[in-house]
Amino acid sequence: MTRTSHHPHPTPSFPVYCLDWADDDTLILGGGGGASRSGIQNKLKVCKVSKDGKSLKYLSENTLSNEEDAPMTLAIDKAGKQLITGVNGSSSLVKEGKNKHCRIYSYSDEKVDLVKGQNTIQAEWSDDYPYQKLTALSPSSRLLAIGTTDDKVTLLNYPSLEIAIPTFETDSELVDLDWGGENGEWLIVTSSKSISLYHVKVDGEQEKPQLELKQTIFTPSLDIVPVAFRSTKFSKNPSTPLTIHSVLNATKAAKRGAPRKAFIVTFGLTAPPSKAPLTPEEIKTKGKTKEQEESLGKWDVLVRREVGGKPVTVFDVSDDGKLLAYGCSDLSIGILDSKTLAPLLKILHAHSFPPTALKFNSTASLLVSASADNTIRVIVVPPSFGGVSMALIAFILAILIAILALALRR
Repeated sequence: MTRTSHHPHPTPSFPVYCLDWADDDTLILGGGGGASRSGIQNKLKVCKVSKDGKSLKYLSENTLSNEEDAPMTLAIDKAGKQLITGVNGSSSLVKEGKNKHCRIYSYSDEKVDLVKGQNTIQAEWSDDYPYQKLTALSPSSRLLAIGTTDDKVTLLNYPSLEIAIPTFETDSELVDLDWGGENGEWLIVTSSKSISLYHVKVDGEQEKPQLELKQTIFTPSLDIVPVAFRSTKFSKNPSTPLTIHSVLNATKAAKRGAPRKAFIVTFGLTAPPSKAPLTPEEIKTKGKTKEQEESLGKWDVLVRREVGGKPVTVFDVSDDGKLLAYGCSDLSIGILDSKTLAPLLKILHAHSFPPTALKFNSTASLLVSASADNTIRVIVVPPSFGGVSMALIAFILAILIAILALALRR
């Protein structure tokens, strides 16, 4: 694998839980100590990162109340210079029904200011009151998908934050949200048990969006132990818009003392929808005629790779769709080729605690990871990766086997 330079940067008294790039060298961080008297403040910070990753300069910040939660999720509206995050208000505001947890902030090099907020959580106050853990802005910047820890998803119009699609619940723990696919009109809702692919159709500026579930993919059989989804992202390569990449973690070890394996898997369509008419029983079960059947076709695992002996905690896909990055609870950060899943680069001890956030910049020249250990690490992504590719190795081995077979015949 290729070697590269990578640089840790301390974030004193500031555990970072979310991050995203405003542009190719401007990074926004969110985190803090939550609603506590620890003295660790909750903040949103804007900083500038040098191209070689060696320098990190803080430009502006917004210090939140210590009675509020720390930001745990982040999405950026680059054109509008706004960020969207989730911050629960104080317990008194929650009890009064005034918890506008989904917040928009404007940002610049000089300041970070609150613009507006919206509440989607309908729950009574308790010690485990839900919070917003997932935020995904559509490629058109017209719709915002948010997910909360009570395993519910809501679609909001952006930037108004008016509710576009009423809140719905997932079949198990909600773990990821991502937009993509053809024209950016597809939404992946990933739970620990399944991937739900929704087509989101908006006909006009004043029309309400329509959300249609097109397909559900369940956890595949990868090993002798059960696995659970941790993250799913669309391929951002325009030539393969409906290819998706997923992280699956083993839910238990194969045997006592054995590692809990982690896998990255690429799913793709391997067959078109069936043209056979539905049986009466299928029509009864699904409540649809053949013409109404919405299946995209047969999905299957195209390629898979075991990436660790401990669970993966964070995952990202580069904007050109060529690279995948993951952070593992064994404290490592890795980069894979998105097509073959061949390992390209690995940092073994990137943090002291498991990574909490991970993101490529827009040109995939830098990759930044964060952790609750009060550091972020800036990794310089090489423009090309040296070494012999797995595909070339396989080709050479095939030639050698053919030569050996001919020699044995003689």
